[in-house]
Amino acid sequence: MAEIPITKESSKSWLWVLLALLAVALIAWWILADNEDETAVYVADDTVAAGTVAPTGMLTVGETVDLDGVEVSSLAGDMAFYIEMNGERVPVFFDQVPTPGDATEGEYDINPGSIVNIDGEVRSATDTLPANADPSILGDSQNYIFANSIEMVR
Repeated sequence: MAEIPITKESSKSWLWVLLALLAVALIAWWILADNEDETAVYVADDTVAAGTVAPTGMLTVGETVDLDGVEVSSLAGDMAFYIEMNGERVPVFFDQVPTPGDATEGEYDINPGSIVNIDGEVRSATDTLPANADPSILGDSQNYIFANSIEMVR
């Protein structure tokens, strides 16, 4: 009887499965990858309650303001600072109880360049200022913002 050599051909289907899994992994990585070229840009949000326009001359006495992410341009005293709104310097007064023995002098440690959120109301320059507030801080401003709440962002 003659011997017929039989060679077993190997199945390469495992290779195709491996390549398909590799392709799926590469597509998932590409879709879910965090693009390092994208950078977040910080934008100060100078909005006044209910989206009304807020140039200083248009601030209405009694109007409620909700300003998020505004920068303190300069300090005006222990309970006052200035912010910039539409190119104009706006005084912001707040009331706080001094904390004895604390360098911050009270609840807030506000410095030029600080970013704050302010909730308050617009008051007339003729209204009563917080106790111990210097009226000369108002300067030529007819109105000022009295902050009921200040949140330090940074």
